[in-house]
Amino acid sequence: MYRFIIGVFLSALLSAHAGDKITIAISSAPNNLVPFYSTDANSQNINRLVHKALIDFNEKMQFQCRACSSFEERFEGDKQILKFHLKKDLTFHDGSPVEATDVVRSWEYYAKNKAIASTFSDSFENLKEMNVLDKHTIEIVFSPFSLENASNLGLLKIMKLKKPSGENLEPSDVVGCGDYVLNSISPLEIVVSPRDQSKNTFVFKVVKDETTLALKLINKEIDLSVANMSPRKINWLREKADQLQVWELPSGNYQYMGLNFKREKFDDLNVRKAISHLVPREDLLKYKLKNTAVLSSGMFSPAFAELYEPGTIDSYDPQLAQKLLTAAGWTRNSKGILQKNGAEFDIDWKVSNNKSSIEVAEVMQHYLQKAGFKVSISIQEWGTFMSSFKSGNFDIVVGQWIGFTGPDMMKFVFHSKSTPPTGGNRTSYSNPEFDKVIDSAVTETNSAKRKQLYKKALAIINQDYAYINLWHPNIIWVGSRCLKNLSLEPTGGFYPLLTMQKSHEGNCGKK
Repeated sequence: MYRFIIGVFLSALLSAHAGDKITIAISSAPNNLVPFYSTDANSQNINRLVHKALIDFNEKMQFQCRACSSFEERFEGDKQILKFHLKKDLTFHDGSPVEATDVVRSWEYYAKNKAIASTFSDSFENLKEMNVLDKHTIEIVFSPFSLENASNLGLLKIMKLKKPSGENLEPSDVVGCGDYVLNSISPLEIVVSPRDQSKNTFVFKVVKDETTLALKLINKEIDLSVANMSPRKINWLREKADQLQVWELPSGNYQYMGLNFKREKFDDLNVRKAISHLVPREDLLKYKLKNTAVLSSGMFSPAFAELYEPGTIDSYDPQLAQKLLTAAGWTRNSKGILQKNGAEFDIDWKVSNNKSSIEVAEVMQHYLQKAGFKVSISIQEWGTFMSSFKSGNFDIVVGQWIGFTGPDMMKFVFHSKSTPPTGGNRTSYSNPEFDKVIDSAVTETNSAKRKQLYKKALAIINQDYAYINLWHPNIIWVGSRCLKNLSLEPTGGFYPLLTMQKSHEGNCGKK
């Protein structure tokens, strides 16, 4: 009898300390869980649980140690030198200790192993050498300096390979040192198990249809959704499903209206300002986006603690827009269409076949037409849309930059020499003053001076209406009210899962 009671007690005690199995919905299957080739968000985010890098970004878009306990930066001429102190208790999944030589070997896998041919090998072209100072200390030397040097270290996962040659690697051939281990992989389900058995096991399920996903959340088949969902469906879940909660945070992503600067009609700043004042941002945010975004005053959202500037957001003001257009020489003809030197102001607007994108474009089209523009919307499938965008075959597009982590993105997007196919300046914006400031910023090693240069560059593109600022979409997760200690990151990354817990009180304790 006593043995039975003790057995029950021990079983209850072990259950209290054992982790939960939490089912998490994702929109699409990871394309490759071998870290050398993980280019999509789900692959990278799951790999962040399984593999550690020296550093990665935190919730304020600042560098934070992952495999290190601390790091320092110094400069010697054109060399940027980062000194890392590894965590002394860090081990690989096979139990062997992680040492500085393992970091060197991992870099060689990424940058030098031709059999592996990592997708990210070019990310380390500025990394000239790694110097092991002792078992837990390593210096990494970059030349020349770039903000991307440190951020690219987030791609370099510390690992061992079961196939040292690197040929024909499978995820199971890569031994990581992260908090989780890959347990099983199938086309629609990935399971990762914690090394600390008191932590949660995560079952990632691919659910592509948002209606199916909503029903699975309501029926408690899914504990948490990190999948993409339309504003309309999120709003419906928020109102209808009282057993669910919604977590949201402004992301670092940036949605904008791009005007093609190759078109002479957009040369006049007054025209660009006028179009901005014809965008009904408040109404779009409320009725189309269901308040799932924050309006933008520039490229950097509140997620970027060091760069965000709470500037002016243009209001919908058709009277001001009309004055600006008149000042630019555009007046309405007998048909009510804006005309200048006998030419009507016609706009070729390219839109991807995403339902939300089409709805937003159609609203903007209505308000531009009321002001006298002649707007033709062309709906294209994604590949064709991107081809039109990159080749400059458009007048106006609404685009989005996602996943960028710092101000160096401005050079890629706006520098006059950064046009496709080598850069992201798809609107062909050109301003010599901006080029000069941004060129100085990317080479400035003094952090305070660099920050001021980047802010000056940001002010130039805002004043120029290089893009028309729209909004920053929120990162939105939906899940059970039983989930606790969940705080999102603006990248949408999965690090918050590491601290998430599942309550067993009240309704959450019922089977």
